[in-house]
Amino acid sequence: MSELGRRARDLLKELKSYGPQTLSPYNEELIRLIFSEVDEHNAQTEAIVSELRRRQQEGEENQEVDEVTATTMCLHYECIKRNKRLLLIYMNERMQRLRDMRWTQRTLPEAQKARCCQSEIQFYNDYSRVLSTYMSRSEGVGMDLTLDTKPPKDTFVNVRGLKDAGEVILSYGRATILYGTTVSLPAEEAEPLIRDGTVELVEWDDGFGRNKQ
Repeated sequence: MSELGRRARDLLKELKSYGPQTLSPYNEELIRLIFSEVDEHNAQTEAIVSELRRRQQEGEENQEVDEVTATTMCLHYECIKRNKRLLLIYMNERMQRLRDMRWTQRTLPEAQKARCCQSEIQFYNDYSRVLSTYMSRSEGVGMDLTLDTKPPKDTFVNVRGLKDAGEVILSYGRATILYGTTVSLPAEEAEPLIRDGTVELVEWDDGFGRNKQ
């Protein structure tokens, strides 16, 4: 029998080594081995139970479960629970990272998609569809909730151009964004420009020694 719980532990260590914003390749082979280990513990437990029932049916005088047998059964049972718990943690963490990618990147990057199993891709697509429906104007709140990485302090923010983007069309009209120039934009419309590196957020002193956006 392999070292108890080692494979499931290694599975989590592998995921953790990739950092919180990315996925490790879905380790189908290691997961299969963990399930095999669970089956092995279950078979050992069933064998012990079958032997106890046989002894009972044959009317053996000493029908009490001895300490070694009871301890062995508890060990197998706890190993099964531990492996299942670590597998659930592994799957839940991967699902959470997929949800985070939908909020922060709006799409599943191809490099991350290649590391997913088919069920995870299906989960991401279903989650993305539900979120899009919730944010839609026809069926939801009519607001893109993924725009703001941080809660806006004001409806307008000051941004400085990091490159010449020329004239952009905004909800209130038009604005010209040039390198080094500062312009005030609606917070929700400035966010995509900040994300793609067109502008940066400008902080200024309000005269009382406090920086504001």
